[in-house]
Amino acid sequence: MTKRVAQFWLPAFVTLLLSMVLLAVIEIFGPNPWVTPMPGGRLRMAPVAVVYVSWLALLPFIGALGAYLSTRAGGGPRAVFSSIAFPVFPYVAFWVIGLPLALILDDHVAHNITIPAFFVGLSAWVIFPAMALLAGGWPVQHFASRHLNARGIAGS
Repeated sequence: MTKRVAQFWLPAFVTLLLSMVLLAVIEIFGPNPWVTPMPGGRLRMAPVAVVYVSWLALLPFIGALGAYLSTRAGGGPRAVFSSIAFPVFPYVAFWVIGLPLALILDDHVAHNITIPAFFVGLSAWVIFPAMALLAGGWPVQHFASRHLNARGIAGS
């Protein structure tokens, strides 16, 4: 296995797989998400954001695992950071590319999305998961790299 695969791709895909499987399990079996209604809106209106708080609470452990795998393989800070934040990249791509294209090309997407609703959704699906993954990954990366460097296993 090459260094790039061991230091980045394997930890990144393990982190992505675990976070998506956890989200699917929580959607099927877990507690109901927190739904933010439209301010002043009727009960039957689409929510502004759906936040899976239990998923966000468990993401730090997945970020810690990704950081540990990458650091254990000798990954540098950039490889470890990328491995931790990898599950957020598909959501970023959707918000930057997919949603604008859907608004332009698809007539089934609501065209009355407000700017605050856009940022609430962006926060719920990009910013909060990234913060949760990094909250678990950075301490592990910091302490694991110090431990491995002290033992002489990981190179600097």
